[in-house]
Amino acid sequence: MVEGPTAKAYAVRISAEFGGEAVRRVFARSLRRFHVPPESLVGKRFCGADSIGKNILLFFDGLAVRLHLMMYGTIHIYRLEEGLLKPERLVRLMIEGERRRLVAYNAPIVEADEARRLLSRLKEGLGPDPLSSDWSRRRALENLLKLRDEKVGVALLNQSVIAGIGNIMRNEILFRARVNPERRVGGLTEAEAERILDACEELSREFLRLKVERGRIKPLLLVYNKYRGRCPACGGPLKFYLQEPIRRKTFICPSCQR
Repeated sequence: MVEGPTAKAYAVRISAEFGGEAVRRVFARSLRRFHVPPESLVGKRFCGADSIGKNILLFFDGLAVRLHLMMYGTIHIYRLEEGLLKPERLVRLMIEGERRRLVAYNAPIVEADEARRLLSRLKEGLGPDPLSSDWSRRRALENLLKLRDEKVGVALLNQSVIAGIGNIMRNEILFRARVNPERRVGGLTEAEAERILDACEELSREFLRLKVERGRIKPLLLVYNKYRGRCPACGGPLKFYLQEPIRRKTFICPSCQR
């Protein structure tokens, strides 16, 4: 699953590699989410890319395309003379410019609309994004504390609370904040809630830095996928289980996370 920092890193790379292209041709596998005809993009100039949460946004002179890659989607940028690296049947969107071609493979969500309308719909359902220029720590805290009866580990995956947090970040944030994912939100102290937000901000920035540098995020992972690992803080054994009701992989230190 693409998490917020990965989506932002895609946006940075697309802006750099596809910048300034004027659209010559558009192919979309499905038009179900196209609120404007694909041909309305033709002749438009690519103005840049951005992300909100796990969504990648491509902007074209007043129009926008939203891509959500979920588990298996990828985006490649080719020179026009290059062949595709994957089978054409996997192509969900292809935007051809004057010099380069942007191809999204296996993207479950491809949406196009006027930029203003698309952004309005998207922001309406999402919480603040730690990597966005309009990140609001206060609103993120308010969103979290509203879910008093929810498990903390479940609440953090709710994109209406904080946009962009996926399962890897959820595990690492709660370990750094020393909070057990089974705790109820309503039982958090003020200090614990603040530590969760601190870890969210810091981990998002570092995750993004490594992704932009094409580095591996493995150095950031203190507990995630450490099935037989030891806690880097106390040295005790880490515990793995599937948290209910979401059935997501969960790694904790029973001694440090209370």
